[in-house]
Amino acid sequence: MLKKSGYILYTAVILIILLNIILFLRILSVFYFPGEITPLDRASQGAQSVIEYSEELAKSYGVDEQKSVTDILARFKYEVEKANNAEELASLMVDYGRQTQDIIFRELQQKRIDKVFKIINSQNLPKKGKITIARTAEQLKILDPDQILTNKTREKLEGLTFNQTIEIQIKDGRASLVSTGDFFNQVDFLQTKLASLERQLKLISQKAGYEPLNGSGIIINVYDKDNNLEKMGIVHDADIRNIINELVIAGAGGIEVGGQRLTVHSAIRCVGPTILVNNKPIPVNPIIIKAVGEPRTLASSLDIVRKQLENFGIEIEVVAEDNIRLNGQKNYER
Repeated sequence: MLKKSGYILYTAVILIILLNIILFLRILSVFYFPGEITPLDRASQGAQSVIEYSEELAKSYGVDEQKSVTDILARFKYEVEKANNAEELASLMVDYGRQTQDIIFRELQQKRIDKVFKIINSQNLPKKGKITIARTAEQLKILDPDQILTNKTREKLEGLTFNQTIEIQIKDGRASLVSTGDFFNQVDFLQTKLASLERQLKLISQKAGYEPLNGSGIIINVYDKDNNLEKMGIVHDADIRNIINELVIAGAGGIEVGGQRLTVHSAIRCVGPTILVNNKPIPVNPIIIKAVGEPRTLASSLDIVRKQLENFGIEIEVVAEDNIRLNGQKNYER
């Protein structure tokens, strides 16, 4: 009876220890429970909400079928589907959210201007003349020194909604736009576009390895075989390249080896007992490799390489981290 009670107590203690280990690993974000929302899922849901809001906004203003609107929304959706971390999705929401809103309001503005000219051109117009239309608060002001507009046209214009000053030139009986406000709208749009391009350049530079990159990921320590003087127990350039290849396939957004950020031009090679990365010697035993990406996916991608290297006594230690900073490659000139 006592033996049976001891066995039950021992089993209960083991289960409690295992449960504590599981909870501890969950707190460290090493894994997520089935059905649990990850930071990437949460960011993706936020991006989808911005897309849906933009679609509803465009539809409410009747510009949802305009090519510029459908194009920007299509690019937004495509970039969101490609994103592989929460930080990238946050940048996309700021970038494309603002771009999309600007384009929607520009199309709305053009739609309202078209209505103004449709009304004015529906009446008989003289050979030449100038008209200025502006709305301040709830009042529409029309500067028409030559009394070109009829009362009926004025009544129709009163019913329109727009919030800019429109200068109209009449030539050969046809009204055309000379809008001083349009220049400032163009400036605003170009400033938004410039900010968007700068963010995109930074994102591309981060992915290419020329700008610092922060995010969750893993840190890998690769050790030579203990007390080993044989060639087979030493970490070689080919071993590092094999690890890098697996991380890239697993979706790593950036990789650093021995403090050297990898770019498309990076080389990893041995020169005697020294390993060079970007033609610079790196510390060894351990060789420290940092990779930004989904920690569980990156860690599991190394299972095969780990077993292969263990056959030669080479040890790989993997630690998941919530936030890793990768340096940017400094020898890049714009």
